[in-house]
Amino acid sequence: MRHKRGIATIALVLAAGLGMSGCSALTGTDGDLANDWSALPAPKSFVPDLGCHARETDASATATEFAVVDCAKSHETETVYVGVFSGSAASASTPPDTDSKDAADAFNACEEQADKVLGQDWRDLRVELKLVTPSSAAWKGGAHWFACDVIELADLENAETKARTAAIKEGVDKLPLGCFTATESGGDLKMAEVECSSSHNSEYVGSFEPAASVAYPTTDAGWDVLHEKCDEVAAAYMGISGSQFDKSYSEIAWATSKKYWAAGNNNVRCFLWLGKSKMSGSAKGKKTTVPKWS
Repeated sequence: MRHKRGIATIALVLAAGLGMSGCSALTGTDGDLANDWSALPAPKSFVPDLGCHARETDASATATEFAVVDCAKSHETETVYVGVFSGSAASASTPPDTDSKDAADAFNACEEQADKVLGQDWRDLRVELKLVTPSSAAWKGGAHWFACDVIELADLENAETKARTAAIKEGVDKLPLGCFTATESGGDLKMAEVECSSSHNSEYVGSFEPAASVAYPTTDAGWDVLHEKCDEVAAAYMGISGSQFDKSYSEIAWATSKKYWAAGNNNVRCFLWLGKSKMSGSAKGKKTTVPKWS
C-alpha cells in the first residue's frame, strides 16, 4: 500500500513599493528631505509562526494563508516546529532538493519535535507529518527556514485532511491507528478503519524506518525487504516467533510516496493481515490464538 502524499513547498509573495513625484521644498527647509531621516530597517524575510493554520499549506501557500488562527476554530494544519537550515545548505542558492541529505536531516528534526508535542511516535497515529520549505524566490530573499506541519487525516486510505477544532496534542488518544477491514480486488488492497471490537481482518502493529541506503521499492525484491521487516514487527506484536508468523500469517507494508521517501520520510507502517479470516478484539499478545490467514 502506498500513502500518496507529496512534500510541500511554499511560494511567498513579498513586495512593497513607494513613489513620490511633483514635490518642492517647503519654506524654512534646507531642500534636502533625507539628510535628517534615519535609515529604513532592512526588510526581513517571512518565517512561519508556530500554531494552527486555516488551510493545509502547499506549493501555492502565501504568507497570508500561513497566518496563525485560534486552534479552537476550524483549521487543517498545525506547525509544531520551525527550524533553520545551516552550513552548506544555508549558503546554497536554492532550497535543499527533496532527495538531499539536508532535507532528510530536516525531516528527522521534524520527527523528533513532533514526537515531543504528541507525546508518542507520530507514525502510530492517524496523522501526516510534512516538511515545508520556502520557494526558490523566498529562499533567494533570505528565507532559509523549514517548518514541520502535522495534519490529522480523515482516514489513512485516502489521506484526506480532516479539519480540527483543537490543538493536535489535545485528543491524541483518539488518533491511534487500530483495526481495519482490508479488501483485495484486482491486486489492489483497500483498507477501511473499523472499531477493533467489531469483525475485522487487519490491524496496525507498528512501524519502522529503513536504513538510509534502502531505496524506495519499485520491484518485488525491493518490497520484499520491507515485508520481511514488517513480518518481524507483526510477530513481536502478536508475541510469536518469526517462523511461526511466516507459516500462518501475512502482513501489509505501507510506505510513503516516492517523493516523500526521497525527502527523508522513509517510514513504513506495518499491518497484520488475515485475508478472508476475521477476528474481534486486538491481536496484541494473543499469539497463535489469532485466526490464521486464509
